[in-house]
Amino acid sequence: MLRPATEDDFAPLTMLWAEGWDAGHLDHAPKALIKLRTAESFRLRLRGFGDDLQVIGPRGAPTGFVAFKKNSIDQFYLRADQIGTGLASELLAAAETELLNRGHKTGRLDCGVGNDRARRFYNKCGWEEMGIEDASVDTSKGPFILPLILFFKEL
Repeated sequence: MLRPATEDDFAPLTMLWAEGWDAGHLDHAPKALIKLRTAESFRLRLRGFGDDLQVIGPRGAPTGFVAFKKNSIDQFYLRADQIGTGLASELLAAAETELLNRGHKTGRLDCGVGNDRARRFYNKCGWEEMGIEDASVDTSKGPFILPLILFFKEL
């Protein structure tokens, strides 16, 4: 199900991520962070993931993606028209398997405080909330400190 991103995937992935981030964060993210979340910033960050970026869907028309950092699912997004189809559960299960294949027995992911839909989804999929921590998130202007809900799962 997961595959490496191809050159044809980057333009649609940029739009997918920008639209998904807006849908999940605009109503609660700090205004200073919202200003930094431009399409160009998403494009550059996608490129920066290298081999840690995995996608699902046809080449040139991805339906979702996941990006990894060590034992973490750093980013997890699905195209808006795929929400509610069950694909998100399949993508998360594939990401968990990928973490196992990379030698990790415990997975981690973070969720923005206020992103209640994602929070409910991760709980439903067996991820355990372990509190809130101020974390550094990547931006085009350098690190930005943001409170995030920590989730862990024994894989």
